[in-house]
Amino acid sequence: MVLRGNTRTRFSVLAEHDTNTLSRVLELFTIRGLCCDTLSARKTQDGMHWIEMDCSDLDDHAAAVLLSKIRQIVTVKTARIETLVLKLEKLAA
Repeated sequence: MVLRGNTRTRFSVLAEHDTNTLSRVLELFTIRGLCCDTLSARKTQDGMHWIEMDCSDLDDHAAAVLLSKIRQIVTVKTARIETLVLKLEKLAA
């Protein structure tokens, strides 16, 4: 289900710190013609790579497919998604 203009899906990925990990994750969005609203990538204190991306108005099926593809990347240790509803006042009207 998609509530146009009202949702944001956050992808959180923990992976081995490798030069190709970020580009491999971003490629999955690019080949689907998706742009992220925000992107954050940093090296953790224990040497892992933490990536967070927010995408607006992504339907549940597309998010699940992307999550599955991200988890298939060899360097990825964990990945999860969280969908946030941003504007409840419009939904109540």
